[in-house]
Amino acid sequence: MTSEALWVLLIFIITLVALAYWHHRAEKIFGCTLLVLYISGAISSDDLIASAANQGLVTLVLLLCTAFVLERTFWLQRITSWMLARGFTGSWWRVMLSALMSSAFLNNTAIVSILLGPLRASQQHSGRRLILPMTYAVSMGGMLTLVGTSTNLIVNTMMLDAGLEGLHLLDFFPVGVIAAALGLAWLWIARNLLPNDKLDNDALMPYLLEARVSDNSSMIGKTVEQAGLRHLQRLFLVEIIRRGSSLCPVAPGDRLEAGDTLLFSGDPTAVGLLSRFSGLDNYAERHGIQGDELTEVLVLPDSQLSGCKLKDTEFRAKFDAAVVAMRRNGETLSGSLGEKTLQGGDFLVLATGLDFSNRNNLAKNFLIIRGAKPTIAFKPLTEWLMIGGFVLAITLSALGWVSLLKAMICYFGLLLSTGVLTLNELRRRFPFGLWLIVMAALALAKAMEGSGLMGYVSSHVKVALQDVSPYVALIGVLLVTWCVTELVTNNATAAMMTPVALAVAQGLDVSPLPFVMVVAYASSCSFINPYAYQTNLMAFRAGEYGLGDYIRLGLPLSILYLVAIVCLVPLIFPF
Repeated sequence: MTSEALWVLLIFIITLVALAYWHHRAEKIFGCTLLVLYISGAISSDDLIASAANQGLVTLVLLLCTAFVLERTFWLQRITSWMLARGFTGSWWRVMLSALMSSAFLNNTAIVSILLGPLRASQQHSGRRLILPMTYAVSMGGMLTLVGTSTNLIVNTMMLDAGLEGLHLLDFFPVGVIAAALGLAWLWIARNLLPNDKLDNDALMPYLLEARVSDNSSMIGKTVEQAGLRHLQRLFLVEIIRRGSSLCPVAPGDRLEAGDTLLFSGDPTAVGLLSRFSGLDNYAERHGIQGDELTEVLVLPDSQLSGCKLKDTEFRAKFDAAVVAMRRNGETLSGSLGEKTLQGGDFLVLATGLDFSNRNNLAKNFLIIRGAKPTIAFKPLTEWLMIGGFVLAITLSALGWVSLLKAMICYFGLLLSTGVLTLNELRRRFPFGLWLIVMAALALAKAMEGSGLMGYVSSHVKVALQDVSPYVALIGVLLVTWCVTELVTNNATAAMMTPVALAVAQGLDVSPLPFVMVVAYASSCSFINPYAYQTNLMAFRAGEYGLGDYIRLGLPLSILYLVAIVCLVPLIFPF
């Protein structure tokens, strides 16, 4: 192996290890990988530009940009009452099949966001027996078509970059529909493994609330007991922050000083109790919003807020709202709210202004659990034209009359020209992170090919597996991909494992198609780890599940799904 090939191999290994440890920072990791490859000369400027403007990558970006608009249509919300009508058996199957079919063409996260609220609020059925299976159905539905999930499109992009023929819209369907049918059968059989209690939508879980003693407060100099903060209903004073130091636990005799930050644990709807105290201002009031209208939200894993300190987010300007309280499952929070670094899955209680419901960035950042709902919607005619245009574009591509890229360019142009999709929204919601991940993965694949690493791996695979059936190698690729996807994100897994699958197929001198297909399927087979995939995390928080629920339901589902894949792929896509 040459020194250049060793260098590229080292970069590949470091990238994979970094993704396993910091899988929520995939964009930064791939960005660093791209920079190192370019600075070290492993890729040229032409390689960099070619990776950025790859045909498959452009198609992926266009699909995601048009999905922003489709997320704002309300057809799925309108049928939720039909889904949950009458008996549990019928409701269960209507929810699962609707989720499965919708996710074959629409963004998985958007579908889960739409359905979580009605399922959680259902008074007829146990939301906890519906939410997690629905999330799994969405994941399996994404594997029915090429456009069902970005993972499939990433694999297609890598194939095009390797000079292979691209995948067609319904190539995933024969294997995917059988595997999904088996998966749904298991989820129905195992429904009793999930808790049967209904989620309490009236009582809020304990939150961390913050208030500050103003300079002219009448409470200054008084003890906690004397100020009346010792025995508040539904709120408990847990910590005082004073000049950067923490007083915890708080004693009844501790005296209050100007500028003290008081941290309470309890029911955020009781925040009004604090307004009785002269000179005690809660976090929302200090940011210019009164706490009369409270809305509980879940921060989405891909929110622009994730990884940012609350005080640095310009929350009021972006959402016309201020944070009243915050909680994080499985963790006791302490310290000032403004210093908290937000994470996907955090719950926030917001005091909302008059314009909150009209903001068009809510769906990108939050799942609204209760309270104010977004009011931005299209006229019925516009909505039907948007849906019809998307269906037409997909149909023309499926029939082979036009390429998927050309169909999406035309549909994208229509949305822009009619003003349905604005340049401001496009700038705000452009999938830069995913674009960077795929671009860096393409550049890494070029470096592996150009350095001779791909040829080295292929030749050694040929020697090592000369007496081994390709079927055994296929199982190996499948299992490795599955293990990786439980540690890193599905998109990163597909981007890293596709070049490996191509090298194995080349070494065995067989068709690469079955190998890249198992990479695509296994990359989306993340059913065990609630933190491995953003929809898993959304269900984990909103459904108040435990890790044991995911293992009991997800482990057998993963095994069943993988067995179906490894049996069916060689039949549909022979070696």
